[in-house]
Amino acid sequence: MRSARETTSPRGCPGRKLRWHAFAVAFGMLPAFAAVRQAFMRVFHRQGVCTLPSSKLRLQVPEGRIPVAIVAPGSFSPPTLLHLRMFEEARDALERTGGKFKVVGGYMSPVHDAYGKASLAPAHHRLSMVEAAVSDSDWIMADSWECLCRSEWTPTVEVVSRFAAELSKVPVAVGSNRPQCGKVQLVMLCGGDVLQSFNATKPSGERVWPDDDVEVIVGQHGLVCVGRGKADLGAIARESTVLGKHLDKIVLAKPRVLTGISSSVVRQYLASNQSIRYLVHDKVRDYIFKHKLNELPNWQ
Repeated sequence: MRSARETTSPRGCPGRKLRWHAFAVAFGMLPAFAAVRQAFMRVFHRQGVCTLPSSKLRLQVPEGRIPVAIVAPGSFSPPTLLHLRMFEEARDALERTGGKFKVVGGYMSPVHDAYGKASLAPAHHRLSMVEAAVSDSDWIMADSWECLCRSEWTPTVEVVSRFAAELSKVPVAVGSNRPQCGKVQLVMLCGGDVLQSFNATKPSGERVWPDDDVEVIVGQHGLVCVGRGKADLGAIARESTVLGKHLDKIVLAKPRVLTGISSSVVRQYLASNQSIRYLVHDKVRDYIFKHKLNELPNWQ
């Protein structure tokens, strides 16, 4: 592992060395500087980067198919191979649903730093890792709007609504028809744990997901859920008062192969100085060590 970059002080005093990486990591993690860092990154990225990426979108689908885009909001600290595999499972499940859908693209949307989850790496690092993870995908893209273009945390329902609004501006041709806007349907991708959380309540009695939010996310748009264990996702959906009303808008995928890969497991491997190869994309692994994210205090 390469040592931290060192240089002598401006006066050239022997023995007085500055460890710039340690300073940068500390600066990025200090709460006092978090707002300054976030504001800088928003200004730096606003031009062009805050618009919805569309370079990988498929702009023509077969006759009789509904164009659909898959959106996955998440922490991605770091993004893993399972995150990418979930997109593939979701696409297969959607396109097997009676030949009804054709997936035209997918998006990973890292959450804002202000979400407050203890294990979050700084947003610009998480976005860069997601970009690295999808760099060789021909249909999955990274979107920066949620994590860098907002001044605060944005509820998932607003993130989903923004994607839907932007995708409605994309002209897509169905069969031999001329391209038209407003054709792309959005579905949110989630794991079984998130599906279960739609039924959960906080200790205060307040619902984790307000019913109005679920109505928008599932009722107006749609949900594709990829199971990670043996839980009966269909039963979970049917037992929910809100989800039960929109079973026709929920597609369930049950992978043939189940793995225990997760961001928390990757962080545990890093904290133990063990290999994370084949748990994350090689480019994500390279990025982590290049920027020494394995040394982040909240990843220990």
